[in-house]
Amino acid sequence: MLLAARDAPPGFDGLIHRAWTSDDGVPDFVQALAQTPDGFLWLGTYEGLFRFDGVSFEAVPVAPGHPPGAIPVSAVTVTRRGQLWVGYAGGAGVEAMRDGRLVRMHMPDPPGEVTGIHEGQDGAIWVVGGRGRRALKRFANGRWELIDARRGVPDNEHVASLMVARDGVVWLAMQSRLLFLRPGSTRFEATPLRIAAGASMAQDARGRIWLADQAGTRMLPDYPAGATRAADPRVYPPVADIRYTSLLAEPGGALWGTTYTGGIFRIATPATGPLAQPPAFRTDHGLSSNQAMAVLRDREGSIWVATEAGLDQFRPANLVALASPPRSSPTGYLTATDVAGITWFIARDRLYRVDRQAEPVAVAGDVSGARALCADPGGGLWVDRPGRMVRLREGRTVDTRALPAGEVFGCGVDGRGQLWVARFGRGVGIASATGWRDVPVPGPERRRPQDIVIDRQGRAVIILDRRAVMRVEEGRTRLWSNAQIGVAGLTVVYDSVGGLIIGGGTGLARWNGRGFDRLSIEQHPWLRGVRGIVQTSGGMTWMVNNRGVIRLRTADLDRAFRAPRTPIAHALFDEQDGFASRTQGSDGLQLTQGGDGRLWVLTRQGVIRIDPTKLGRNTTAPLVAIRAVTANGVRHVDPVTLTLPAGTSRLAIDYSGLSLAEPGRVRFRMRLTGVDGDWIDPGERRQAFYTNLGPGRYRFEVMAANNDGVWNPVPTSVTLTIPPTFIQTPLFALICLIAAGALATLLFRLRLRALARGIRAQMAERMRERERIARELHDTLLQSVQALILRLYLVAEELPKRGAPRRAIEDALDRAEEVLEEARDRVRDLRKPTSDSDALDQRLLDIASKQGFPPDLAIRVESEGQPRYLDPLVFDEVANVAGEALFNIRRHAGARTVSILVAWRAHALCVRFRDDGVGIPPQILQSGQREGHFGLPSMRERAHRIGGELSITPAPGGGTDVMLIVPASIAYARGGDDE
Repeated sequence: MLLAARDAPPGFDGLIHRAWTSDDGVPDFVQALAQTPDGFLWLGTYEGLFRFDGVSFEAVPVAPGHPPGAIPVSAVTVTRRGQLWVGYAGGAGVEAMRDGRLVRMHMPDPPGEVTGIHEGQDGAIWVVGGRGRRALKRFANGRWELIDARRGVPDNEHVASLMVARDGVVWLAMQSRLLFLRPGSTRFEATPLRIAAGASMAQDARGRIWLADQAGTRMLPDYPAGATRAADPRVYPPVADIRYTSLLAEPGGALWGTTYTGGIFRIATPATGPLAQPPAFRTDHGLSSNQAMAVLRDREGSIWVATEAGLDQFRPANLVALASPPRSSPTGYLTATDVAGITWFIARDRLYRVDRQAEPVAVAGDVSGARALCADPGGGLWVDRPGRMVRLREGRTVDTRALPAGEVFGCGVDGRGQLWVARFGRGVGIASATGWRDVPVPGPERRRPQDIVIDRQGRAVIILDRRAVMRVEEGRTRLWSNAQIGVAGLTVVYDSVGGLIIGGGTGLARWNGRGFDRLSIEQHPWLRGVRGIVQTSGGMTWMVNNRGVIRLRTADLDRAFRAPRTPIAHALFDEQDGFASRTQGSDGLQLTQGGDGRLWVLTRQGVIRIDPTKLGRNTTAPLVAIRAVTANGVRHVDPVTLTLPAGTSRLAIDYSGLSLAEPGRVRFRMRLTGVDGDWIDPGERRQAFYTNLGPGRYRFEVMAANNDGVWNPVPTSVTLTIPPTFIQTPLFALICLIAAGALATLLFRLRLRALARGIRAQMAERMRERERIARELHDTLLQSVQALILRLYLVAEELPKRGAPRRAIEDALDRAEEVLEEARDRVRDLRKPTSDSDALDQRLLDIASKQGFPPDLAIRVESEGQPRYLDPLVFDEVANVAGEALFNIRRHAGARTVSILVAWRAHALCVRFRDDGVGIPPQILQSGQREGHFGLPSMRERAHRIGGELSITPAPGGGTDVMLIVPASIAYARGGDDE
């Protein structure tokens, strides 16, 4: 719950109050407060110890060995070294925070309830057990000491409170007596002062000691220095029937006190001014409970109050809601600032005056029922009264002008001193010496005049029905419609140095002499519905709309009108700064500046004051804490370095920006190195999520900015290590790589075997076809030729033995016998081609010898490896490829030497033909053949038929290499001695 200063009693105005209750997660019965250097607010509650980051309350577990059931925390304090000490009810004694965990301090004979823990200037810890006697103890040098009558502390009274002054004096308030212990002394000294029950003490910035009890609040004499009378002996009366108190002195001098029964009180300037009962702040003002227990000032200057029902915060407001003029005026509010710089208000039919650096005061003046108020450049004010306009000076009527019919909703005095009025349903009128004259309103329809503004040249500028603006100069009228202006729902006109500014529901527009420059709410949504504008001599522009009060540099606004899509740096003062209402819907001025520079804003609920010279700015950079890392359902609290379980892939990281002044305005930026390339802007979100993380070392960094944009200079970080699982290790990757290689090899071999089986099947089919052809040739052609030869033999026998015809026939028969023998060889080869392991070398030599190479060309055939039997068809195809290769060498190469290498490899048969000739032109190598020639494609086709590969490349040193490779599973014959 957020309550602005308008809800506060006098003495608490100028402060913003916010309350957290159980609805916000506050644990039951908050009775102790402290703040550690890391920025966390620590709460001692009935439910135990909690820490608060401004947004959420987090329970802190007790120390190991803590007595069962003794959960309520009744006292907390932080030492100068930043260590948190915690006191318990239920006889649990005290614990201290070490390395983020509570540890037992082993207090002997602990009291039933620890009500106070304090650190002396010597570092000793004083512990007060305020519910029993002989319950004051001191911890120093690792030992506990009971402080009792032997040290000057009466045993017949319990201790109400203890305070350590800056000079080292320890002050002790008993039930009825006040004692003190000088530095270096071992015995308390009694003072003559008699005090009431429930006393507490505080030391102000000037070193004065103040005490509050059931009798009231007063300054103490400087007893250690021998004084017997206080510098100001007056006693501020108590604000309620007090049971016991807790007192706090602010550095600025104000005293805050809790009463346990009647809320809290505040003395703004103690020891000055008239004595009166301090103002109190109670539940009817918004306090979470009247049973207030403790009070604390944090590092940013906010005041925190612990109550049995919640937690309350008070901090200075930049916007101060005034109690006068009175709030919630049924007729609304009117304002104007006259030529003398005095600001005037009308509220609840009364006139209020604000002099320079003063507060508004009511003055005489009949303004009942007024609906229009404007300043006269000649001095004084004009205000409408029933049937007339009245000019006031110092509240006195100095001029009156009778009005024609029609209610007045606005007025203004132009540069000629003429009074202008806007009348509902009656148009615009100007007062003259002879009466009133109407000003024609241009346009197709009769528009209702509303606000009247006098520009810098003294011309009247009038808003008409929120749909147009009219400017009148020397009888000439100029009208701009919504469409021409580019802004709908007109709400304000202000004549700036840079031109006439018109605002409305869709943005701002400014006249540049030829047309309007516009700022749209699409790019600048915070400009919606501006109701007031003021530009100061200091170069600032102030505006007000329903969002709050806006401040920006006038130069930035001018720049934006020239470049409308450019972002505009601005500050918005909203309800968290004291703007707890909305702008009025009525006509007239809604924002004005007094002669002292202060700004005054009219709202539906009252008047707000802004002093630009006293605006508070939070210069304290927020502290950032990484509260927890959650992985695999396990929450790791306050980590610095963290090794997570192997295989972790998802993380949730909770972090806090510990600026407690306005936690809702704290902004963050974060990144996870190795994942985020740059800073991420999560806005106000306080949790980061990451998924699909792999093994490795990560660093999460986060920064925060407070409500005024001050960033902490160094990011807070946590180092996270995620070990790899076995399947994420390099060894597993290597195993997978080996397995993949083995699988690929197996698949390759299986594929090769399948391919070999296919090729062997094709070659077997070819072999069967050759055998069929051989049978056909033997049974038909060869038999027929043989019969023909026998017949010719018979014919030759009939001829004379020495005749020429017989000799010719015998020669032909001899040739026929040779042809028949060759045919029989071919038929035999078709049935079973040669595949002996030694036959390939000889076959290649035979092919080379038949090419007709020059006699001086050297041909060399070499063999490497153990020769193997070849598949007959492979043998034939290799021979055919060799024939084509050697033919090309003879025809095109011009070589001097030719070498043939037959390599019998375990995985393949390799046959290479190399020459030292002119080589093959690159274009032929690239295209794969000579145009019109088919030798090279034929060689590749033959190689492909037996599952082989043929490559043709330039030979080292010149010439050409032709390499034929046939897989072993295809090339080598199955069976045989060598297999």
